[in-house]
Amino acid sequence: MRKKLFRSLVLFSTLISLLLSILLIGGMYMYFNNQLQTQLREEANMLVSILKDQEDPAAYLGAGIFVNRVTLIDQDGRVWFDSVADSQTMENHADRPEIIAAFRSGSGNSNRSSATIGETSVYYAIKLNDTYVLRVAGALKSVWMTVSGMIVWIVLGFAISMILAYQLAKPITDSLIRPLNKINLDDPLQSDAYEEFSPMLRRMDAQNRRIAEQMREQKRHQTEVATMLRGLREGLIVLGEGHRILVINPAARQILNAGQGDLLHKPLLEINRHETLMRILSDNGGSGEMRIGGRTYHVSSSPSEGETGIVLLLQDITEAQSAEHNRKQFTANVSHELRTPLTTISGYAELLETGLAKPEDTEALGTKIHAESKRLLSLVEDILRLSKLDEGITKEKKPVELYMLAQACVSKLRDYAEKSGIGMAVQGVQTIVTGDRTLLEEMVINLIDNAIKYNKPNGSVAVLVGTEDGQPFIAMKDTGLGIPPEHQHRVFERFYRVDSSRSKETGGTGLGLSIVKNGAQLHGATVQLQSEPDKGTTITIRFPGA
Repeated sequence: MRKKLFRSLVLFSTLISLLLSILLIGGMYMYFNNQLQTQLREEANMLVSILKDQEDPAAYLGAGIFVNRVTLIDQDGRVWFDSVADSQTMENHADRPEIIAAFRSGSGNSNRSSATIGETSVYYAIKLNDTYVLRVAGALKSVWMTVSGMIVWIVLGFAISMILAYQLAKPITDSLIRPLNKINLDDPLQSDAYEEFSPMLRRMDAQNRRIAEQMREQKRHQTEVATMLRGLREGLIVLGEGHRILVINPAARQILNAGQGDLLHKPLLEINRHETLMRILSDNGGSGEMRIGGRTYHVSSSPSEGETGIVLLLQDITEAQSAEHNRKQFTANVSHELRTPLTTISGYAELLETGLAKPEDTEALGTKIHAESKRLLSLVEDILRLSKLDEGITKEKKPVELYMLAQACVSKLRDYAEKSGIGMAVQGVQTIVTGDRTLLEEMVINLIDNAIKYNKPNGSVAVLVGTEDGQPFIAMKDTGLGIPPEHQHRVFERFYRVDSSRSKETGGTGLGLSIVKNGAQLHGATVQLQSEPDKGTTITIRFPGA
């Protein structure tokens, strides 16, 4: 406060000095300007009184010597005489404001500044007769020239003002601050300070009493508060006698939908009467699960310090349960999917082993065993690939040109497409994204492979590459069977097939679109599906913009 008050006094003094300097310079400039205009007016009136009876004013003026510049101009703006310049070479003056004003009202004046020479030309024109106007001009230093001429005195004045302000501000500041420094913070009402500070002193006294009371209360609750870990993501509740709340952290408030009100010393069952909580409190311990707001929490209890209450810990196990459920479901699906080809292979192999198969059927059975083996191998590879994607395992991400990638994928599947009677084309422009090229290629091949498998005879597949709204994209558009609306939200699930019989016929594993979805997530991309039965399907992968 001392520094702020001191600076304010010094700044105030400096501003006053600056303002006085500006007013002084402005006053001097106006004074000299008025003096010059008066001088020009008097000289012009004198010359008019002499020239009004002269038949040739220009000839008369040519013989004179003048203190200020004198110019004679006719009503057409032509200059007949100028005491400084050659009138024959001077430009027409009909557009000069002082000349126009003189012919119109008898007299006129104007000022024109020159930044180059730092002067202002002051003009006064008076009508001599119906033919001529006499103009007298003088030069006046500009404001900046005036200031530059006085700069030494201005700086000197500022220096003296600053020294005086500094010397006077210090004792004034000390005298103002001294009563404040003498305030007794422990007993502010006994301080002899300014009367204006009385409300603040009374408030300080009340605050002191309140702080003392709070400190006593804080010591009483210090042991209970020490048990609360505010940084826990889990809900933590400390209950005292009668199961009243002593401590509750924000996570527990959110889990129990308790709001932000004061919950201290309120019974927990007034806040939430979930059956799991009621059972644990009635048994004075135990554990269990409770489902609130669509999420599952594991509630465990333990005696609080001194065994006068209970500490409850609420842990969110929703994701863990979901992961366990997905793991079990995935294991069941994998077991089922692997059992089918293995059973087929085992059956055909048994026919060959026991000799029950006819010799002419041996080749066909071998072909079927080979096909099922390939399907089994493909299924195992897809499962391993999905497991790696679930773990977030990818190669180093580098710039990948999607258009060239699409062409390479189409080339790999062109023979397969031609055998199926499907035409393929790549359309679009060069588009670069950052990603795992191997994974991106696998995603595109899966989409093209599906588009071929589930297409119509003589159908087509178009791979579109480009950028839309700043987002790179690659899309597969086919003219195939399409996907019914009720199946569209599930086609990216693992092992989900719209038509199981056709999937087995074409050798699909039901994992291709899952690989596409997981791969897109690892690239921060989104997958969009548009499909109509018997009209075709379009699947678009949109990557984040640069």
